[in-house]
Amino acid sequence: MLALHLAHGGRLRFDPGEAAQATFACRLTLAEEPFVVWDVHDAETDAHLQRYLSDLDLGGHTLWVTTERRTFEQWLGRKVRAAIGGAYTFDPRMDRHLILINLARIDRTRPRSVEVVVAEELVHMRDRLDGDLRRHAKHGYDRVAHRVAALTGASLEEIRSATVEPKRRPGKYLYACPGCGNRVPRRVRGTWSCARCAPRFDPRFVLQLVSVAGE
Repeated sequence: MLALHLAHGGRLRFDPGEAAQATFACRLTLAEEPFVVWDVHDAETDAHLQRYLSDLDLGGHTLWVTTERRTFEQWLGRKVRAAIGGAYTFDPRMDRHLILINLARIDRTRPRSVEVVVAEELVHMRDRLDGDLRRHAKHGYDRVAHRVAALTGASLEEIRSATVEPKRRPGKYLYACPGCGNRVPRRVRGTWSCARCAPRFDPRFVLQLVSVAGE
C-alpha cells in the first residue's frame, strides 16, 4: 500500500494499481494543498527521510518518494539508469518533487550508505527550492558531496562508496592496434583508431579485429 501524507498530518492509503485514480481524486479534493506520496518499505530509509526532511526544512511541499526504481520511472515517464543509488527531479507539470532511493544499488554493508544517499537527494530538493539548479560537477567530489558530509557527519569516502559498483560486461570483440599492438575489448563491432598512437582518428592505426568471444 502507498501512503499519502497530507500537509496537516492526515493520511490516505491506496493500492498501487489505483494510484492514478487516487491521485486525481486527491488533487480535486485537496486543491492546492501539498501532499506526500510515501512509497517506502524500509525502516532505515524511512527514518533518514523523516530526519533530513525536517533538518532541511522541506515540509509543506508536494513530494513523491519511492524505493522502487520502476515506480519512479512510471512517475517520471521514462527510464533511469539501473546503476544509480538515488535520483531527484522536479516535475513542473504537476508541481511535485520526485525522489528515488534505489536500495538495490546501495551498499548496505557500509553503515552510512543509505543515510548519505537520502541526504544527497534531499539536498538537491533544497537546492531546487532555493533556486540553485546546478548539476553535479563530479559526483562524490563536488559542492554537493561536501554539503552532504557537513549535514550527516559522513566522510567524503563514505559518500563516494555508498553505491555498489555496476558489473561491466566484458567486451565480446577484441581489437588490436597494428602499430603498437595495444589490445582493446569492445562490446560492439565498429571502426576505431588507436588512441595511444594518435589523439584523433588516424587510418594508419585503425584497430583490427583479433577475436570474437564464443567463436
